[in-house]
Parts: sequence; structure tokens; C-alpha cells
Amino acid sequence: MTAIELNAQLLRQISYIADNESYLQKTLDFINKLTKSKSIASVRGAEYTKLLERLSDFQEYEKGWDGEDALPLNSQVVKNFKKILQKSVDSDLYGWTIYPAANGTLLIQNKGRKSGINIGVNGFSYYIIKDGEVQGENNLKFSPAAVLETMKRI
Repeated sequence: MTAIELNAQLLRQISYIADNESYLQKTLDFINKLTKSKSIASVRGAEYTKLLERLSDFQEYEKGWDGEDALPLNSQVVKNFKKILQKSVDSDLYGWTIYPAANGTLLIQNKGRKSGINIGVNGFSYYIIKDGEVQGENNLKFSPAAVLETMKRI
């Protein structure tokens, strides 16, 4: 719900109790605070939403989703990726997209930068294609901060 929708809903409720001036003033003060504060939507916008929607779609994949023996996304991998999203702002996510991997992990890929990060249960790895060579690291300990820092470095 946006701040405007919330304001409209609150104003409708206020109209029923407008005769209580004290309550009305407290509610108006609350609305002013809401509209002046930085909302989550302004920090997490289209990129965040796009990735969250894709993740939701991939969570519905069942074993064999690739027509072979691919595993569904591991629930811990999903939790790990959501932790990354929670710690990010939209500018961190720009240009990145996600894909499920056949082993139940999640690939975060940036085609423009020719790079990717694979999120696992306990760790992550990344690659960069630079001057025709693949560079990167494997078996890094997972933390949302470490993944976000890697995304920024790439």
C-alpha cells in the first residue's frame, strides 16, 4: 500500500470520528510523519520488485523443471537471496537478474558486466569474463554484505 493510499484510508476513517478533535490532531500528525518519512518503496523500487517477482516464480519450480533432473530452489538459498534483497537498495540491483540453477542454487547474473554470482546454502561464488578469460572465486562464505560488496566490485 502506498503512502497516498494509506492516507486516503486513514482520512476516510477520520471522517467518522471528526467530532473528537484530540484524536483527529494525533492522526493528522501521524499522517504528516508518514508522508515526510522515506518509505521502503522509494529505496526499493523496480529492480527490487522485479527480482522478488522472479524469485517467487522460480520457487514454484518442481524437481525436473528443466526437463531433466534439475532440483527446485533450496529453501535456504531462497532465504539467503531474500536477505541480500533486504540489505540492498535499488541501485545495488540495477542490471542484475536471477536464474535458477539445476543444482537448487540461484544465479545472479549481470550480462552487461559479463559476470555472475551463484548463491548456495552456506556460500557463494562469482565469475567475471574479462578479456576473454573467466576470473572469479569459489567457496566464499555467505553473508548478504559479502555478496552485495561483490556485486558492487563487479
